Amino acid sequence: MELDNYILLSPDALPLDDANKEKLQDVIANDPLALIEYWSVDPDYDGETFRSKWQDYRSNVDNDADPFRVVKEVSILSPKVKGKRKICIKAVDVFGFESVVVEEVG
Repeated sequence: MELDNYILLSPDALPLDDANKEKLQDVIANDPLALIEYWSVDPDYDGETFRSKWQDYRSNVDNDADPFRVVKEVSILSPKVKGKRKICIKAVDVFGFESVVVEEVG
């Protein structure tokens, strides 16, 4: 799995002064994944309860040496299942906004 983009839906709703809003717009345009505080993966999502089996967060240098960013890619081994499986990925940004993506594979 790989994070390839992040969209902050309402940057204008954040209580930032003009100078910081300009800096935020620059980050959004040039490095939107820098806004991710942490993300986690449930490789066997049942559609109701999220059970994280893997996660990465800022300052976690066990996954890489960059304390200011999360890793963008992960490989997770899960037992084979018959039929399709749902994978759920949750990401939380530095402002506390949560994004969820569910993909069916198999």
